[in-house]
Amino acid sequence: MRRFVTFLPALVVLVTAAAVLLAAPEALRRIGFAQTALQVDLARQTIADDDILVRIDRAVAAIAESVGPSVVHIEVASTSSRSSTTGSGWVFDTHGHVITNSHVIRGADSIRVEFFDGRVLPAAVVGADPFTDIAVLRVNTDEGLFPVLIARGALPRKGDRVYAYGSPFGFRFSMSEGIVSGLGRDPQGSLGLGGYTNFIQTDAAVNPGNSGGPLVNVQGQLVGMNVAIATGRDTQGTTEGGDSAGISFAIPVGTIEPIIRQLISEGKISRGFVGVLFRQGEDRIILPDGSAVVGTRVTEVLAGGPAEKAGLRAEDIIVSVAGYPVTGSFALQSLISSGRPGQEVPIEVLREGSITPLTIQLAEMPLSNMLDRIAGQVYRQLGILTRSVYVGGESNVPAVAITEVIDGSIASRVGLRPGQIILRVGTQNISNRNELLEAIYNQGLLVRGEIPFLLATTTDPGKQFTIRVRIYP
Repeated sequence: MRRFVTFLPALVVLVTAAAVLLAAPEALRRIGFAQTALQVDLARQTIADDDILVRIDRAVAAIAESVGPSVVHIEVASTSSRSSTTGSGWVFDTHGHVITNSHVIRGADSIRVEFFDGRVLPAAVVGADPFTDIAVLRVNTDEGLFPVLIARGALPRKGDRVYAYGSPFGFRFSMSEGIVSGLGRDPQGSLGLGGYTNFIQTDAAVNPGNSGGPLVNVQGQLVGMNVAIATGRDTQGTTEGGDSAGISFAIPVGTIEPIIRQLISEGKISRGFVGVLFRQGEDRIILPDGSAVVGTRVTEVLAGGPAEKAGLRAEDIIVSVAGYPVTGSFALQSLISSGRPGQEVPIEVLREGSITPLTIQLAEMPLSNMLDRIAGQVYRQLGILTRSVYVGGESNVPAVAITEVIDGSIASRVGLRPGQIILRVGTQNISNRNELLEAIYNQGLLVRGEIPFLLATTTDPGKQFTIRVRIYP
C-alpha cells in the first residue's frame, strides 16, 4: 500500500513564521512609538507641573530689565590718530556721572555716551586712574538716569551666578551669563606691570566692546566692572583685542567705589598707605577646628607708620580689609591703595590662631613708592624703557636715555628712538629716571593730554629738538 506524504502543515508553519517575521518590525516600531509618546506626555506633564525653569527665565528677564537702563555705550574719537574706539559703561548717580575703564577713553578728543533709550550725549572726563583702569565721565543731564545698584556688603563667592553687560563687537546693550570662577586674580599684563589687580574671574562671555560694562549678581547689583579677558591668541590681554576664551576678569566693587568717589570729589587719586612689607602670594592657614583662613603675611612693620600705630605686628596675617577678604598680596595692595589718606579702615588679622580686629588710619602713599608702577604703565602705554646715564664727555651731565622702543607703539609712531636723551618733559627738567617718571605722572600723560619732550641724542647732546607725545587709542 502506498503512503502519501503531505507538506501542507509544514508550509502553513513556514508561511506563518514568515508573516510573523515580516510583521514584527512594524509591531516593534509601533511599540517604540507608543513608548516615546508616553515619555513625551510624561515630560510635558512634568514641565507643566514644575515651573522652575519658567521662574528662572522670569528672574533673569527681571535682571535684564532692572540693569539695562543703567548701561551705556561709549564712542571715543581721537583726531591725532584719526581713529575711534567703542566701549561700555554704567550710570553711577543722578548727577550725570558715568563709569568706564580708563583705557576706553585713553587719548580721547571727544566722547559720546549712548543711553538705553537712544539718547546720545557728549561727555567730559572728570578723572581717570590708569593704575586701576577706572574713569569717571560726566554728561550734562540729570534726566532719565538710572544708577546701577551697588552690592555693598554682598561679596561674590565662587560659583555665584553673574551677568556681564556691554557692547561686544559693537552689539550694544548685550547681556551674557556665567558664574564666578575665582577671586583675587592677577592676570599678568592685563593692566601692565604697574596695575593694581584684584580681579573677579568669570566665564561670562566678554569680548572687545565689553570693557567698562557692569558685572552684576542675581539681585541685579553691581559686583564688578569688565576689564580684561584671556584669549586663545593672547592669554594676558585687555578686552581691546582678541576673542573670549571663556575666561574674563572684572574689577571688584570694593576697589571701584573708593576710586570713583575720589575722582568725583578731587579729580585725582591720593592712595592709601599702611607702612608694611608683606610676602607675595597668599598664606592659607588651617585652624584647629579644621577651617581654613586665607590672607597675606606681614613680614615687616615700618617704624612710625600707620600699621605700627594701629598695633599691627610682623607675622600677622591680614585676612580682610574694610570687610573685603584678602585673597593674596594683590588683593591687599588693591584694597589698601584704593582707600583715601586719613580714612580709618577696619582690618582683621590672624594672630596666634585667632582673629584680631584692628583699625588703621591710612597715610598717603609716597610718590617714590609708585615709581615702579609708573614705569610699568609708561612701558605699556607709551612703549619705552629708559635708564639714567651721563652725557657730555668730561662734564658727565646726568640724563635719561631711551634704551628700548616697542615696535608699533605710540613712542615709535611719534618718533622716539633708542639712544635719544630726554632733557625735559613739559615744564620739568629731567636729570634721572625717577624725575622722568614723576614728570610723566604729575603732568597727566598717562591719562590724557599732550606733552612736549625736549630731546637730544647721545651722539650729539648739543643738538636739541622737541617731539610732542600723546597717549591715544
